[in-house]
Amino acid sequence: MVHALKKRFIKYMTDHYSRMSAKDISEMLETSMQRVIKNTDFSEKILLEVVEEMLQEGFAKAEILAHVNMLDIEHRT
Repeated sequence: MVHALKKRFIKYMTDHYSRMSAKDISEMLETSMQRVIKNTDFSEKILLEVVEEMLQEGFAKAEILAHVNMLDIEHRT
């Protein structure tokens, strides 16, 4: 996927997810992570480490969810 388009999708999804409740974001993040683990070469351990590092770096959960969903989209297309 073209880098500029990918950034635009992530920005759009982050904005959309940021309007949701923290509970909804957490549930969607868990569902998305399980889908990525099932359909890609990413292990649960690695994905959990990446998410934890992103949280420590100050990423919002809505932005992390957007990135995880982008991984899913990229591997399904």
